[in-house]
Amino acid sequence: MELLSVAVTGLAVGSVYALIALAINVVFAARRIVNFAQGDLVMFAGLLSISLITAWHWPYFLGLIGAAVAIAVLAVLIERIAIRPLPREESSISWILSIVAVAVIASNAGQLIFGAETRPFPPLFENPHVEIGGIRLDPSQLTAIGATAAFLLLFHLALNRTLHGKALKAAARDPDMAMMLGIRVSRYIAIAFALAGVMATLASFLIGPLTFINANFGFSLGIKGFAAAALGGLGTLPGAVIGGLLLGLAETFSSTYLSSDLKDIITLSILYGILVFRPTGLVGETNIVKV
Repeated sequence: MELLSVAVTGLAVGSVYALIALAINVVFAARRIVNFAQGDLVMFAGLLSISLITAWHWPYFLGLIGAAVAIAVLAVLIERIAIRPLPREESSISWILSIVAVAVIASNAGQLIFGAETRPFPPLFENPHVEIGGIRLDPSQLTAIGATAAFLLLFHLALNRTLHGKALKAAARDPDMAMMLGIRVSRYIAIAFALAGVMATLASFLIGPLTFINANFGFSLGIKGFAAAALGGLGTLPGAVIGGLLLGLAETFSSTYLSSDLKDIITLSILYGILVFRPTGLVGETNIVKV
């Protein structure tokens, strides 16, 4: 029973990592950059949601929607100011300095606006535990798993069944051809960043009740989201899901049966192993260039 309970906890944490990895993959597919500031967007979304719900007394879901809109706008501004003016050549690495600068600015801005203290996220459910089949589970864990699964399904359907979804895929796959077909690639790159902002808010809503949020919360989340994306394969939807769930399970089992101090070591070790032995990830494809 304990093993199953730990597995559910790992799946809940892994679901959040999967959302962050998906946001990183969406931006990577659209612009061929890794948004290392995604974790800071989650941090900002969490602190803003807490302020709207507890300090300004907005209704719970209205506060989340307001935070999602604000973070989506912030993500688009980041793309417009920090990314769009930079060269688009894949050989250019100027985006790395720009994204790292954005992450540092976001972390410091979070401290200035919301303070440095750690804040609890208001829980959606009053009952801290439910019992299913003799196993005590946290409703927030079940919410994280279920909400992530529902969002991934909706995102998959929107991406493959709608006109805008197909245009986004075309703009990501071959921007030059997409422009020849009349698709405004710059608009869909901005949409990709806006989606990353919405996913950051959803991730903060899901992980908030499981932990605490402060202005330094974003860096480690961003690293773990990138590790999950790299583990599964950058730019792939299944890769984000697989990488996030595996990383969440690995962290939870290691912290439960070994030591909680090993969580970050496990994350960085997995990231190192993937980058060295399989840079394309578990489900990523190797691009073969013929000369």
